[in-house]
Amino acid sequence: MKVLIVVEPGFAGVFRQVEGLVRYLHRQGVSVAMAYSDRRPSPGLPILIKEIEQHGGEVLNLRMINRPTLSDLRAAWQLNRFITTVRPDVIHAHSSKAGALVRVLTKSTSKRPVFYTPNAYYGMGRTGLLACFFDLLERWLAPRAITINISEDEARFAREVLGSKRRPPIIPNPVLVEHFLPATSEQKKAARRQLGLSEAGIIIGTSGRLVFQKDPMTAIKALEPLFHQMPDLFFVDLGEGDLLNELNEEGLAEGVSSQVVRLHYLEETLPFYQALDGFLLTSRYEAGIPFVFLEAAACGLPLVTTVPPGMTALPQLGLSHCWMADVGNVQELTQGLASLVAEIQVHPEGIVTNHRHLIEKQFSHEACYAPVLEEYRKALVV
Repeated sequence: MKVLIVVEPGFAGVFRQVEGLVRYLHRQGVSVAMAYSDRRPSPGLPILIKEIEQHGGEVLNLRMINRPTLSDLRAAWQLNRFITTVRPDVIHAHSSKAGALVRVLTKSTSKRPVFYTPNAYYGMGRTGLLACFFDLLERWLAPRAITINISEDEARFAREVLGSKRRPPIIPNPVLVEHFLPATSEQKKAARRQLGLSEAGIIIGTSGRLVFQKDPMTAIKALEPLFHQMPDLFFVDLGEGDLLNELNEEGLAEGVSSQVVRLHYLEETLPFYQALDGFLLTSRYEAGIPFVFLEAAACGLPLVTTVPPGMTALPQLGLSHCWMADVGNVQELTQGLASLVAEIQVHPEGIVTNHRHLIEKQFSHEACYAPVLEEYRKALVV
């Protein structure tokens, strides 16, 4: 079997999903080709491209951006030629731009099963004319591929808003449980030294783009009352994005900048998680439970989180130390953080959670990528 992966962007959760899927397929003896764009890359993108080439797979740089532009016509022409040359058995598009491009070309790829993983529909967390436009586009293109949703919330949005009549497979994001492991006390100290963090203080962290969807301002505002009470409390924010200046201005205005540490990018994120005492997530919406949350849980960390669209199944997971709040509710998040800090003070050696056990059972690579491969095989039989 040969699978063509088409993806944009080359960073964040979308790329993490593709990266893991490609490596899983390689381990299963599946040939993989990939069409990608280097306009929004991560340091991991050229590494993955090289791995695909070393396994004998073809690659194509479409050089497209996430917004619709006239250059998409060139990208569509290149992709159509690439499909003709590569002759894949299955095509799998990831995220909205790649999904639109592939599905527009459906007539020329009709003999091959086409899959689409949206990784959060644009309209799930936004309103207005642009959201309506993208909803209409998704509705028009939906019949041209087999959609794989990563949560029941995402599938429900497709049914209720986009008018989808199909019952899609729901396959969640996975985490590499063999890699993301809880830290020993010595590993924690070493991780903090590596990242230049305080070895003695309490450190809460988050990871994600500094954009509307992730709502990083709410994270800062929820922590501010605790910062004023606890000078040894620190917040490590791993990510970059358009809201950086606004966040920095908020920290300066409230006099808490010295307690906020910004890390813009880490190719290897394990030391980040192992340096933390707890993890915070403040998303407005997600396609499903995001990679960063799963990785933090796999490392055994206690969690404070909003429960946005895409994550409404979270309360049913049975996580032992997970404080939850409504989207944008600063007061509830502050209360959750205060409870977490109080637990850390009672157990300075580390809070024992059931989080890793639950993640191993439900969100390993085998548990999540094997069903994707099975969907490919089923579609080839039809």
